[in-house]
Amino acid sequence: MKAVIQRVTKANVKVKEKIINEIQNGLCVLIGFEKEDNEEKIKKMSKKIANMRLFGDKFSQSVIDINGEILLIPNFTIPGITKKGTRPNFQNSMPPSEAKIFYDKMLKELNNYITTKSGIFGADMKVEIINDGPVTIILEV
Repeated sequence: MKAVIQRVTKANVKVKEKIINEIQNGLCVLIGFEKEDNEEKIKKMSKKIANMRLFGDKFSQSVIDINGEILLIPNFTIPGITKKGTRPNFQNSMPPSEAKIFYDKMLKELNNYITTKSGIFGADMKVEIINDGPVTIILEV
């Protein structure tokens, strides 16, 4: 499981030119699931994201501490392998039917910590963000 986490002052996700979800101060998280992922990794990743100190003076506060929100976006391409050639290889990406289940579980797990809004799994989404800092973290569990 891999995530690209961006600290944002604003983020939204659109499907067919319509905003389906948006947040203000918080985190935009692009999440990609891999074949070997399991429910324990969902819990570990969710806890880490919710508690990661990316806000405040000297990175002293988490998204929970600032009463922010998370926008969770499913992203099949994140686990892509790019070591050879110029075309990513997605052999490690979890099949969509399984990844949808994992995405729903992660959304529920994150909501145990903080308000988490979602994209639409499998949809052609347009994500707009205002990256604050910019602060971008790549996280693997």
